[in-house]
Amino acid sequence: MLTMLKSSLSALLFCLLPTATLLAAPPLQADLPVLKLAMYHSPPYYFTENVPEPYGLSLDLLKPAAHQLHLQIEIITCPFPRCLKLAEQGEVDIVAGLIKTDERERYLHFIQPAMMNFVSSFVFYSRHNQNHNIHSVKDLTGHIVTVMRDAAYFPAFDEATDFERVPVNSEAKALELVHKGRADYAITIEQTAKGSFAQAGLQLSDLKRQPYHVNQHIRGYLAFSRQSPNFQLAAKLEQMLEQQYRAGMFHLLWQKYHLPAIPTQAQKSATTPLTATPVE
Repeated sequence: MLTMLKSSLSALLFCLLPTATLLAAPPLQADLPVLKLAMYHSPPYYFTENVPEPYGLSLDLLKPAAHQLHLQIEIITCPFPRCLKLAEQGEVDIVAGLIKTDERERYLHFIQPAMMNFVSSFVFYSRHNQNHNIHSVKDLTGHIVTVMRDAAYFPAFDEATDFERVPVNSEAKALELVHKGRADYAITIEQTAKGSFAQAGLQLSDLKRQPYHVNQHIRGYLAFSRQSPNFQLAAKLEQMLEQQYRAGMFHLLWQKYHLPAIPTQAQKSATTPLTATPVE
């Protein structure tokens, strides 16, 4: 018990270090197993572009657990769809921030507890001269919507078949195509929209936010590739992360990244929207 307490306290102190202190990645040691973490650029939670070293919530969570398990972390940067493909093929061990779906569970083990647990909105943007406003998914009928390739949104949208989807590698690209008039609408997560606009070189005022939005309880998970040669480590990593969650580390990191945390985290998949009401 004393050893576990010391380990938890060490992890808590580690997660409170300023991000800049954590940027310098030490060289990999030949005598320690290596976990490959696939990271994609998605401010304000993951930063892989125009920074000296990738950093973000997933790395802050994994580093203390890896240290206690005598593991090293190697970061593989990739666009979101490529990260998923690498995990499916077993070429990386872990992808972070994933919503659980039946399709993904085929090739990924979703580590409990969820690394992100908050309520946010899926929102739609268009050009200012778009006169057809969106008040429901049905209003998208016959239109062109940019989506992040292989992303999961909310059931009514994911299951709809009466509009054209243009898959792209990032929210920023989705917004850029709408701004250029090559699509009618883009769908984004409200929590990441500001960073995506900046990445696209746009101001929030450059596009029109549509009235329709869907508030959803979002749980994002660290997911371990079932095809990984290191898959036998998943259970130990899950146990260590559970200890860190109970010690309060997750909540401290949610505060650091300004995540609107939900007080009680029920460990189950959440894919049903809480509400689907327009915002005026």
